[in-house]
Formats: sequence, structure tokens, C-alpha cells
Amino acid sequence: MNGNSATADSNGQYSAKPGDTVAVIPNTGADWTSSSAPSGSISLRNPDISSGKWSAQLVNSTTAAGVLTISAKASSNAALTKDAVFKVSAGDARNGSYKVFASNGTRQALALNFDTMSYVMTDDAGTAVSDSFSSDPTEAGTYLFKSARNTAKAINTRFRITTDTVVGSFPFQAAKVPGTYAVQPFVASRAMVTTQSALDGAYTRMGINLQAATRDSNIRQVQVANGGTMLYLCDEIGITSIAACPPVSLLTYNVTAGVAPDAWNIVNVADPQDSGTFYMASVAGKNVYLAAGTNLKAPNDSIFRIGLSESAVWPVSKASGGDTAGNWGTLDFTATTYTTLQARSDATGFGFTANLSSPSSSVLNLRVFTSPSSANYFASQDGTLSAVLGARAGPAAGYIQIGLMR
Repeated sequence: MNGNSATADSNGQYSAKPGDTVAVIPNTGADWTSSSAPSGSISLRNPDISSGKWSAQLVNSTTAAGVLTISAKASSNAALTKDAVFKVSAGDARNGSYKVFASNGTRQALALNFDTMSYVMTDDAGTAVSDSFSSDPTEAGTYLFKSARNTAKAINTRFRITTDTVVGSFPFQAAKVPGTYAVQPFVASRAMVTTQSALDGAYTRMGINLQAATRDSNIRQVQVANGGTMLYLCDEIGITSIAACPPVSLLTYNVTAGVAPDAWNIVNVADPQDSGTFYMASVAGKNVYLAAGTNLKAPNDSIFRIGLSESAVWPVSKASGGDTAGNWGTLDFTATTYTTLQARSDATGFGFTANLSSPSSSVLNLRVFTSPSSANYFASQDGTLSAVLGARAGPAAGYIQIGLMR
């Protein structure tokens, strides 16, 4: 096991962990079969099976222990059989599939296995890429994606994980530029809200709109109400809460269940062409509004949206995450400052501290960077997730940084 000999217990069984590589060598040529109990609980990764050897890495897809039985039958004499029984401990609770909302404007699926330290990222066209990941030696709780798409000098394809939520950066296809890849941030969850009434709440929604050569940003407060059946958006030039929104700027949408149980469709009651789909993730007990896709109205921007629940509390917090410039770094907030230390993909680094103020008297969990930053940025955070957005129509338009607590 893992290149070493193993000893069976008094019942003739071997103890194994998910991720262990087991090799069984017969003393004569053999034909092999294997089965697991419960059925299907144990699967094989990188199997190498021939008449002279059975070898594979064990994967437990459940959070309970399982049993794998490997049966060898002598090729020259079918009456000669031998079983090797392995008791495989429970898989890592973090293993599984997470719905990805990527800042290139796509929804994807990320399968993580912490026992085999491997991943599979499957895009919205069904194309999958797989490789390994490892612990980041420079930052506790951060992991490094290995990817053939990452050709930069420094590896900024990283992620962090908390219960049912992953935040990281990955080399996704660049929006509207097929065949070109860029390291971009994402949020992924396997705790999606599927009960309509649980959608209710006010959310400070940050977003970016993407074309092949242009990018823009937007910030709007949205509110889901009436048991999740209505969505209101304040389309005012200034950032304004729903409660303070002038009636002429208040857009109203009907909310209905989408095809997937976690998808929620919205249609503007005054303009049926203004429609889309959003999702709601539960992160540390708080709702987070998420959307990624293509705007159905011309010019059909690729869009990404993240909205944190409105709160009067602005906690002191420390987070790490990636940004749309391909950097990885910190997002550290006090009541009045934001500090970041970032690693660029060319292996250089930079950092700065900006003072914060409130840009809106009615949107409470939003701050704007003031001195000494030369470009305007906005920030929102809830103590678990943090986001920094470049102001629209300026040098930082279309920029977003997303972090998870550390």
C-alpha cells in the first residue's frame, strides 16, 4: 500500500484511507473483479490492472466508511480464487461538486477530492479539464491548482474553502475570446437556496459586464420580497437603496423557479426583454446573490454578479482571494481602511492601504476607497466574503477582487 507492504488484521482485512494506492501482486496470472459495499461507494482512480498486477488509488465518494473487495481468479485454474478485503475510511467531508460562478461570465462545475488532491473543472459546454492541487506553502488554508493553462511565471491559480463554499482563481476562457485563457476569480457553492421564500432579503450587488475588448462595472441594491416572488432593483445613477429609490428608477421583476431547482428566473414587469437568471448561495448562514451568464439584450455582454446581504455591521475582517488582473492577495478591512498585499503572475508583488468612506447614506454595507488610491474602487464585505469593484467608466472599470476569510 503506497509502495509499502501491508498487514491484515485478525479478520484478514486491510485498513486503507481514501487516496491510498493499493497494489496486489498474485503469484500466478490472474483475472480480476472488484466490488464495494455499500455498492458504488469506493471507486478507482488511475487503475493499472493486468494479469500480473492489480493497482489503483482508492476514492471514497461518501462520508462513511466502506469496504472494497478485490477478487483474483487464477487464469490457468478458475477454481483457484483469493479475495483481498480493504476497509476504507470515510472520504473528506469537503469532497464533492460545487456550482461555479466565474467572473468571465460562465457557470461551471468544480469537483474537488481532498483525498486524492485532484480536481475536475467542467465548463458550461461540458468540456472538462482535470489535474491535481496542493497546499500553498505561503498561506495556510490556501491551495494551488495545477493547470496546463497556467503559463505565467507565478502560480496564481489558487483557492480557499469553507463549509460548502469555495473562492478562488482559475484559468478560464477569456470572455468573448475563444481559445484564450486568463486567470479569473470565481465563487462556488454546493449550498444553493432551493426554497423560494428563503430568497427574501436586500443585497448590495456588485457586477461586471464584459466584451472582448471592453469592460464595465455596476453596483445596484436589489431586494427579493413577497416570499421570493418579486425582485426590486434601484436603477438610479447614484447608489441608492430600494427604500430610498425614486419611483421612476425602481424596476420590478417577477421571480419564478427555473429549470434547475436552484435557478431563479426574473422578468421585468414593464419590459419582458429585460430578463435573466440568478442563484442564491448560503455562505456561513448568510444569503449571497450570484449570477453569471450572457445578457439576453444586445450587445449580449458576458456578466458576473455577486451580492452580499445588506447589513449595518461592517466587521473587521481578513480575507484572501484573486482578481481579474490575475493577481492573488489579501483583502483586510478595518472600520476605516482596506489593506492589500498582492502577488502578480510575473512573480512581483505590490501592496497599498486605502482609507474608506460611505458613498451612500442608504446602502449600509458599501464603502468607497479614498486617499491615497488614484482610481476609484468600492468594497463590500460580511466577515466571510469580501469583494472590491472598480468604479465604472474609469481606469478600474470591470475590475473585481473576491476573497474568502482566512
